[in-house]
Amino acid sequence: MKVSRAEKYRTRRRVDGEVGRFWMMGLMFSLLVLAFEFLIEIPADAAWLQDMEMALFSASFTLLAFYLLGLTFVFSRQEEAGKVSHQVIIYVWLGAILFHLFLLISNTANQHVYKAGIIMFLGPLFLTVYHFITYLSALRESRREQSQATAASLERSAYQLILEGSKTYEEITRLRTAYPEVEQMLKMNEFYPKLERYILEMQQYLQAEKITAKDVELLEGHFYFLENLLSLAKQHPGVLESRVFSHREENPYG
Repeated sequence: MKVSRAEKYRTRRRVDGEVGRFWMMGLMFSLLVLAFEFLIEIPADAAWLQDMEMALFSASFTLLAFYLLGLTFVFSRQEEAGKVSHQVIIYVWLGAILFHLFLLISNTANQHVYKAGIIMFLGPLFLTVYHFITYLSALRESRREQSQATAASLERSAYQLILEGSKTYEEITRLRTAYPEVEQMLKMNEFYPKLERYILEMQQYLQAEKITAKDVELLEGHFYFLENLLSLAKQHPGVLESRVFSHREENPYG
């Protein structure tokens, strides 16, 4: 299947955006790791270290639970839940939880180990945030593509209705010119003003910037009126046509 140039451009721009977000968040995470390792000092004998580890352990467990809930109720409804494998994020969170549990049990006095615990919490957190961002971006892109496809379908239906309506109007005009009885019938039943107004309204949609579903419904009503009017004109006793007009069995704009 041949891919259009516009589709290639959108795909390339989407990939560039995802790569840019990945490197930006990776850079932020790297700076945080370096800051914790070289700029922040953690006293090895501080009394609050165990409380900090307990807080990190609880936060990791809670965030993993919320992530699984989001994966179940939100991500599972989509074909893809972002560009990051959710299994990887789950395993990383489990690894962080086990590491915090190890620190709580061992009660070690090495500050680098506690710094590693903080980093083990920030790593899964950054992956989770990146996953949510990529998911929301993919969801927004999918909705935009669906909206564009719907708009294109509505435009195609509207233009087809206008084309068929114009052909029907031309046929009615030909019958009016060839058979005075048809002209008289249109004027006596006050069809003529409505006929001219409907075809004018239909042709005005050729200049519309956006066509909605209500516009298509309006065009359908106008088209069916023209088609029924042509049927009446062809069935007039004064009209002798070798070709009998019949309604289309299928929708002409489908």
